[in-house]
Amino acid sequence: MPKSLVAISKGDDPEKMVAEVFALLGGVENLVKPRSTVVLKPNAGHPAAAETSVNTSPELVAAVIKEVKKGNPKEVIVAEAAAIGCDSLHVFDVSGIGAAAEAAGARLVDIKREKDLITIPIRDARSDLKKVKLPRFLLEAEHLFDLPIFKSHASMVFTCALKNMKGVVQDITHQQMHMTDLAAAMMDVWSVIRADLIVADLIRPAEGFGPHTTIPVDFGCVVASKDPVALDATACRMVGLGIDKVAYFGAAAERNLGYFEEEDIEVVGRTIAEVQKDLWFPYLEGFDTWPQYTFHTSNACSSCESLVAFTMEKLKALGQYDKNAGCHIVVGSKRDDEMPQGVDPNNVILIGDCVKRFRGKGVGHWSAGCPPLEPHPLWVFIDREDHFEMEPYFRERMAQDEKPWVEHIEMMREQRRKDQDEKG
Repeated sequence: MPKSLVAISKGDDPEKMVAEVFALLGGVENLVKPRSTVVLKPNAGHPAAAETSVNTSPELVAAVIKEVKKGNPKEVIVAEAAAIGCDSLHVFDVSGIGAAAEAAGARLVDIKREKDLITIPIRDARSDLKKVKLPRFLLEAEHLFDLPIFKSHASMVFTCALKNMKGVVQDITHQQMHMTDLAAAMMDVWSVIRADLIVADLIRPAEGFGPHTTIPVDFGCVVASKDPVALDATACRMVGLGIDKVAYFGAAAERNLGYFEEEDIEVVGRTIAEVQKDLWFPYLEGFDTWPQYTFHTSNACSSCESLVAFTMEKLKALGQYDKNAGCHIVVGSKRDDEMPQGVDPNNVILIGDCVKRFRGKGVGHWSAGCPPLEPHPLWVFIDREDHFEMEPYFRERMAQDEKPWVEHIEMMREQRRKDQDEKG
């Protein structure tokens, strides 16, 4: 069987790096059909400035447009469906992607505003997502290129090639994906619409408590492949993240979307060893970090475990950690005898759809979803009531939480720097 090819370029000029990875994969003439429509799908999910690394670098987007145009396409479109409740065109504006794309000669499209949608059934769905509505222009385009940024992510440990394609669906589907097995739902979407090429932004990837509270790191790489699984696995190895920590490689393998084992991947350009630099994934540091709480995590997935870690730190940032000390946090698929016994039900926090049935028995307070929406477990702690849908105040409340959270992250980052200096 042929190996999946992954190209790595390192430098300080995005245009040169993009040109290099295109050349390593056979050149633009073999990647772009003349007179074709090429749709570029960046990560432009949240309104944040370019320097935050919340979204794909505008420089990388512009560089890809310029390289694609060497293939003489009919049109280049930059398209996105931003996160639930976010306006895609506003995100394009704030992130700098919009101006960079238009200056490079591309047309912007907000997928959410598209009315000409085609319903595509998902055959042999692995999640509760049985169909998806996709815009006609996306399905009819000759090429779809995925342009993710690599960053840490509370719901899935990290986001890059595979997760970025979640941004081709409408808000209602986006929310449905979070109410079922998210990893499986992502692969269900990939089963009906696939990217021809992935060009990933590891110029300034983000560590820490992403996807919103990012800590950009100067890394200086662009990575490209036709295989999204191989690219994500290679990116993980570049940043020191074990692929066994990430739920969706198994889900991708079930869908035959690509390869993640090293022996099945050929890396060209720079080697992983030449560019490797460990990033900080605090979600993976273990539940002993919060000894004031009791964690019941039998059969829990990395998505919910990461979300629990995020929630613990956000409780600290908002002055709620000590107030809720003594709580039992329950995640994962459980038997009745695995539930905490002799505990005040008010002090039991149920996270995720795996434990929904215990809420029906009057146990604890529940945050719905697979995994839940990012702030919901936090609000379950604070409010001591269930959270299971997109409340009208969702964005406003998230914004209120943001300032103390950012201050807390800066404190943690400074402490980490001191610890690293002491270790030499």
